Amino acid sequence: MKKTAALLLGLAGIFSSAQTSSFVFNNYNAYDAVGRLMTCSPTPGLIKYMYASPNGTFGTYTMPGGISSSYASFGTTGLAPFPMNMMQWNVTDPTNTNNNASYPYNHNFITSTMSAINEWASFHFVLRDSAGNAIDSFLVGDPAVAINAGVTANAYQIGASSGIEAEWFTITTSTGKVTYFSIYP
Repeated sequence: MKKTAALLLGLAGIFSSAQTSSFVFNNYNAYDAVGRLMTCSPTPGLIKYMYASPNGTFGTYTMPGGISSSYASFGTTGLAPFPMNMMQWNVTDPTNTNNNASYPYNHNFITSTMSAINEWASFHFVLRDSAGNAIDSFLVGDPAVAINAGVTANAYQIGASSGIEAEWFTITTSTGKVTYFSIYP
């Protein structure tokens, strides 16, 4: 009976920290947001994090201007209205460096291991015009989650050069939590 209770308690701990929110992004301006979309554990000490990148390690991810999309989970990003089907999740795991690698969005390590401990954390990006010129830079995300990976993110930021606003917040609905990231002209 003690083993069963310990197993149930352990499973409850895993499920209580599992990815609990979907992600919705809205880029309401004409500029592309080019940068690093990060996930991290909201629990201090579980410092496994990952970055979305279609270009391999330390590449960038682009949220085109004028687009809105949503992702139900890390492992379903290739099925969204704006799919990440060419995207890799670049994992950093200081506790087990054998896990440090790029994985396809639907890889079992992403859908089971990382989804069990991580949440959407931040997006460090540069707004670029159609010629590729940098307009402004931002680091927006959930400060309480991103800090676990050593990233200091703001939930809201106004661009120093452009006056463009970026916002990151999570709400709870009757069907669960939804994390929103929006860029306003």
